[in-house]
Amino acid sequence: MKHSRSALLLPAIALGLYMIYSLGPIFWLVMSSLKSRQDLFTLPPKLIFTPDFSGYEAVFGVGAAKDSASAIGLTQSLVNSIVVSVSGTLLATLLGTLAGYAASRFKFWGRDNFMFFALSTRMIPAAAVLVFYHVMFAKLGLTDTLTGLIIVVTFINLGLATWIMKGFFDGVPLEVESIALINGYSRFYAFRKLVLPMVRGGIAATAGFCFIFAWNEFAFSSILSTTQAKTLPVRLSSAMGATGIEWTQICAAGVVLVVPVAIFFYLIRKHLLMGMTFGVLGKSAG
Repeated sequence: MKHSRSALLLPAIALGLYMIYSLGPIFWLVMSSLKSRQDLFTLPPKLIFTPDFSGYEAVFGVGAAKDSASAIGLTQSLVNSIVVSVSGTLLATLLGTLAGYAASRFKFWGRDNFMFFALSTRMIPAAAVLVFYHVMFAKLGLTDTLTGLIIVVTFINLGLATWIMKGFFDGVPLEVESIALINGYSRFYAFRKLVLPMVRGGIAATAGFCFIFAWNEFAFSSILSTTQAKTLPVRLSSAMGATGIEWTQICAAGVVLVVPVAIFFYLIRKHLLMGMTFGVLGKSAG
């Protein structure tokens, strides 16, 4: 009995240390966002303090910070990030699902090259194509527009979405569609009614990854957006106060940046776990 307890103690300690390592920065970020400037730089750090919401007031430009020099005013940037990330994620997931299904089910000339090209788009450094995108978008009138950023985010994630979804479709037996086709149903019907429900978790997992990349995208947004279409990461990078870097405001803005991602992953957590499990089992079975 004692031996079994000691055997469980070591994994429990290891898990506890891992949780502290993983969640510690988030805990510290939230605490710092609620501290005054004086408490923030106190050594040793204070764990018990009077909450100060001036950082959040400055972030959203409300309360005592309204119309003041310390106001960052991230509300519009937050809306821009939500619109760009959600729209880009939906488009990339939709197009990636269709492309992944075609690559999984149809043998066409250059299919392997197509899949390599789709994946290679994630390998190109952003700095290598920024000038091209900037010139092209300026000619098309898409600079500093949400439409332009949505297009960029969609194409950034499209290759990844295609690659991931192909793996999930490969795990679905071909007999599923064959039975439907034999019974007189169209391929589109089989795809929509039979195959898609089986990879629902994979779609959620793909959307989750695409949303993370879209939400945190900085390089293209910093060049292609100047005033009206600035996203949250870009706006946050320029948050400088009259006395230099306002760390309380930066931490408060960091919390605002983390919360939408946490909410999104909480909503899709069941599908995400099922999707990742399905993908592993599907590949191991193949």
